Amino acid sequence: MTIHSTLARRGGTGALAAMLLLGTGLGAAGPALAGPAECVTVGRAMQVTADCLDQTYATPVIDSETDETNPTPHRRVRGHFERTNIQFTIYLHAQENKAQWEGRFFQFTYPIVFPGLPDTSQADDRTIEFALSSGGYAVQAGNNFVSLGYRPAAAAAKFAETVAAKYYGTTKPISGYLYGPSGGSFQTIGAAENTTGVWQGFVPMVQAVPTPTSYNFLGRSAAELILGDKADQIRTALLPGGSGDPYAGLDAAEQVMLKEVHALGIPWKGWENPDYLLGRSAQYPNGLDSSEPLAYDPTYAADFWTAGGYLGTEKSPLGERVRAELAKMGDTAENRWNIANRFYYRYQIPAASEGWIGLDQFRRSDGTPLYPQRPVKAPDFGGTVSGNTAFDGSIKGKVIAVSNLYDTDALPYHTDWYRQRVEASLGKAAADSYRVYFNDHADHQGPPVPGEERSKYLVNWDGMAEQALRDVAAWAEKGVTPPASTNYQVNDAQITVPDNAAARRGIQPTVDLTIQGKEITTIKPGQEVTLKAKAQVPPGAGEIVKAEWDLDGDGVYTDAPLTRTGNVVSLQTTAAFDKAGTYLVALRVSSERHGDPTAKFAVAQNLDRVKVVVSPAG
Repeated sequence: MTIHSTLARRGGTGALAAMLLLGTGLGAAGPALAGPAECVTVGRAMQVTADCLDQTYATPVIDSETDETNPTPHRRVRGHFERTNIQFTIYLHAQENKAQWEGRFFQFTYPIVFPGLPDTSQADDRTIEFALSSGGYAVQAGNNFVSLGYRPAAAAAKFAETVAAKYYGTTKPISGYLYGPSGGSFQTIGAAENTTGVWQGFVPMVQAVPTPTSYNFLGRSAAELILGDKADQIRTALLPGGSGDPYAGLDAAEQVMLKEVHALGIPWKGWENPDYLLGRSAQYPNGLDSSEPLAYDPTYAADFWTAGGYLGTEKSPLGERVRAELAKMGDTAENRWNIANRFYYRYQIPAASEGWIGLDQFRRSDGTPLYPQRPVKAPDFGGTVSGNTAFDGSIKGKVIAVSNLYDTDALPYHTDWYRQRVEASLGKAAADSYRVYFNDHADHQGPPVPGEERSKYLVNWDGMAEQALRDVAAWAEKGVTPPASTNYQVNDAQITVPDNAAARRGIQPTVDLTIQGKEITTIKPGQEVTLKAKAQVPPGAGEIVKAEWDLDGDGVYTDAPLTRTGNVVSLQTTAAFDKAGTYLVALRVSSERHGDPTAKFAVAQNLDRVKVVVSPAG
């Protein structure tokens, strides 16, 4: 369903013209006419249509209109909704560039403030430039603290259309696309399930879902307690050219813990950054653990340490280890809660029919729980952030989910969990409305900084999300079928994908890099070696347009000239290493849908690495 942006479509001048208190040439309020019907709530979620009125956000006010030059020339409209803390910003094409508008808008959403921005109602430079260069204006709504649900975004989207219709001089339908990462994906799915005609498409990114007990974080906290001092050796085993056996050198308790945390769905690739996986990085200044008693389950810690069936009393290597950790920390009430909280996920197992396969390891063959189950249910924080959506897959519009295989926060298999709900809800029609694109060498965070540790093994996944937005727009507006979903399998809650681009599908290129024909080689200082690579693009996803070498493994890349662009490109170079040591050499490639090597947006990246061991001279 398309969005009609005329005032009549919204229910008359009394409904919306009175809300325009400044500028845009629409004037002050006239006599009140019959307004639109109020939006209704079904279950716990408000159903927002293009025509209904959400009384909480019934009075938008324009505070300022300015012509800006940064990051690119544009018209900026700032405003707020009266009697709320919600503000909004509309980024329109500059007067001289109005002809670049193609009848759409893009709207980013996120519940909390990003570093470097004053509030969630203001877009960053890339968001603005991407929208304007993709034939759309940009809209953003929020505040300087926490903005929950999809309703503020919907109200801002509908009001922005009246502003845009006047500014661009159109009465034609306007198409809109909502997108957001992590907590913003909660809001995006809430909108996809509970709005009609406000947006035509949605791109949830690094998709979060309402996990029972937040086990994806608790499991990592448990791993920090048991595996913290073995993190480096696990990482080394899993690196290119490593042994491939992360269990080597672990005792019985550590092996059980390592198996358990990855059966939860925490990706093995996450060990590339063990401090982040274990909650020891700067992004988690307080760690992932908590010594706070559970207000909703105040007897849990006492049961954990005294009752049968709990790990605190279990006669097993892991049980012995947690008791030893308590003794090491000091047997206090605070430390008892600290350790018990880490394993809470074992004692709240939902019904198998709910599909949380990462928790199936705690069931017997007949489906009953292995361990005692708590009599209360942990709070559902996802409901508040999403606007209390059901997460039942009842999407209304085109949806392309973009998730990442190194993500230890929003687990890759959770995207598959939601895909199954979409398919159950829509049946065969899901193929005409839903896609999943998985990105390798990408995690939950923003772009890696050149020269820093993450840049050695991760790519900037912004471009893949931008391409998904352009694809969902073409799908909704013109019926252009996007590339097929990534082909993947789910094994023990782990997402695995083929190495070959044609088999993997999706939109990300693949790279196969070898050194002397292998993944690892040992050489002498100054000895020359040959590096060969083959880069491929999935069907319909464009051409390889750029390649870059990181020959010394420091995360700084230099251009590798291409003799041609294409959907399959081969590269070769020679290198020598003067100093003894171990080097992880990388090749990073970029693809673009139309083969444009100068493109700034919607560029898909991937990389591959090999290991070079340079023995000491002599």
